[in-house]
Amino acid sequence: MSQYDPEPVPGLRKSSSPALSRSVQTQLGQRLRQFYEALALGEQPVPDRFIEIINRLDERKPEKQQS
Repeated sequence: MSQYDPEPVPGLRKSSSPALSRSVQTQLGQRLRQFYEALALGEQPVPDRFIEIINRLDERKPEKQQS
C-alpha cells in the first residue's frame, strides 16, 4: 500500500453491490449536506475531531505542492 492510499475501512466488503441501500445513501447525503452548510455559514463550530483529521491530512501532504 502506498503512503497516499486511504486506510482500510473496518467492515467494508469488496463486492459489486453497495453496502448501503440507495435510500440510506440518500438520507446520509442530505444530512451531511445540511451539516456542512451549517458549518460553512458559521451556524455551528467545527468539531474538534474534524480539525484533528484535517491537521493529520495536512501533515501527510507532499512538499511538492509549495511553489
